[in-house]
Amino acid sequence: MCFAITEPKEMAPKGANRDQPHFYVSAWPAAGVKGEISVKMGYPVKRGSAATANVDGAVFRLFPDADRLFVGDPTQELKFIEAVRKGSNLTLKAISERGTTTTDTYSLAGASQALQTVADKCK
Repeated sequence: MCFAITEPKEMAPKGANRDQPHFYVSAWPAAGVKGEISVKMGYPVKRGSAATANVDGAVFRLFPDADRLFVGDPTQELKFIEAVRKGSNLTLKAISERGTTTTDTYSLAGASQALQTVADKCK
């Protein structure tokens, strides 16, 4: 297994009771997985809610599983990864089980290089 990981440059609301969030793109070559997006939000995400990811205007829907978010459609996941490669900022919005809406903003500077390194090293 190989992965690229980053933390948000901005988190709102400030002072929300949560662990540090992380955005991942993972690969499992033995299972044929070249790129899976997951986001650890740092809190239990509200069941049945839909989270959104916005990469420079391209919006993707994510589904929650405990404290993580995933892309449900493989075609959308490929488009999301391509947007991350080419984008400059990623904004994630989700709702906690307690009803708090969070907005995390990630810089995508270096994302293309990081994803290429995962592809090259994890064969």
